[in-house]
Amino acid sequence: MIYRIKQKLRKIVPYSFILFTHKVRAILAVAMYNFPKRKIRIIGVAGTKGKTTTTNMIAKVLEEGGHKVAMLSTANFQIGKKKWLNDIKLTTPSPFYLQKFLKKAVKEKCDYAIVEISSHGLVQFRHWGVKYKTVVLTNMMSDHLDYHKTYENYKNSHNALLTKDLENIVVNYDDENLRSFLNFKGPRKYAFSLKGYGDLENIKLLKAEDIISKKGGLEFAVKTDKGKMPVQLPLIGEFNIYNSLAATAVGLAENIRPLAIKKALESIKNIPGRLEKIQEGQDFEIIVDYAHSPDSLRNVYRAVKPTVQKRMIAVLGGTGDRDKTYRAKGGELASEYADIVIITNEDPYSEDPEEIIDQVVAGVKNKILGETFFRMSDRKEAIQKAINMAQKDDLVIITGKGAEQFMVCGEEKIPWDDREIVRKALKIRERNK
Repeated sequence: MIYRIKQKLRKIVPYSFILFTHKVRAILAVAMYNFPKRKIRIIGVAGTKGKTTTTNMIAKVLEEGGHKVAMLSTANFQIGKKKWLNDIKLTTPSPFYLQKFLKKAVKEKCDYAIVEISSHGLVQFRHWGVKYKTVVLTNMMSDHLDYHKTYENYKNSHNALLTKDLENIVVNYDDENLRSFLNFKGPRKYAFSLKGYGDLENIKLLKAEDIISKKGGLEFAVKTDKGKMPVQLPLIGEFNIYNSLAATAVGLAENIRPLAIKKALESIKNIPGRLEKIQEGQDFEIIVDYAHSPDSLRNVYRAVKPTVQKRMIAVLGGTGDRDKTYRAKGGELASEYADIVIITNEDPYSEDPEEIIDQVVAGVKNKILGETFFRMSDRKEAIQKAINMAQKDDLVIITGKGAEQFMVCGEEKIPWDDREIVRKALKIRERNK
């Protein structure tokens, strides 16, 4: 009911007034929690992809450097030693939640708070009053155009991070769309790259060199103006080299020793719901990942495909109330990379889940229904189907939700965790042998 009322109000109330109410709420939140930002150093991570992993990596780097940290990400939260999964299903929480979180981090004597930043949150003033000292921009692709309408609007929403309080800005230099952010005067500038750029004027450039990709992870060297730092990262995917470079740049900007940065990166076994491996003794691999947009799906499939010894079984769906053009592309990508494709429900929100599934199915190519392609509305049954079909040395890749703790169907938030569904499915498979 509340959701439907909000949807109707958005159609009749001027958008400028809606934004005004967002700002008022943010001002009240800051005042209510007594300006906690003044007592903690805050790092923001923004961009289209890689924010969650980069946020987690930065937290690990700062901890290894001897600091007590707090962290807010799409996947998980942390205050000091207390860690828990994101249980609100938002990248950027309400300003009241954010300010309360920062106040608690200050009370727990955290030195840093690392905050993952969404473009929605920036437009809606959820970050109003938060003084970021270091900001990371991971990349900038066309995203959330259902909300922002144009790419320029989406990109420009990140200008809100460029304030007089900013001391360091860290940018992916391989993304040409981000280079304009380095023109902002004031902060120290850091850039990271996998390409062969020469020295950049007034910019500290970090480059990844000598890259070797293995089944169990990545080996590379981070080259800075002070030499090379070899890293053995226990994660796969070129995108995780970018994430590591971003975290390294933040570490250097925050005066963390290179040896501590290296140790931190090499200790990261997984990020919740980001290429997370589920191993319960089975003789095939299972990976759960949050990817749901075409770009993310392509990156994930490309990362895991070389590690597949036999068949790849992909389980995926489509998200409601989001860009509908994503859906058929997702089905097409799954059919391109996977040997077996199972299309199922994901997060329908206010839309008809069957219609969303139909739109994903429309993109599937060169698969035979009932043999290499299955349409199963019940996500739990779809995951069980994939687990039951898997044979020795196969890979089951389940995308769309990662470590999310809810599935949203209409106004109902159903408790959910793909990883736990997988573990239960493995037990059922074992019982039925």
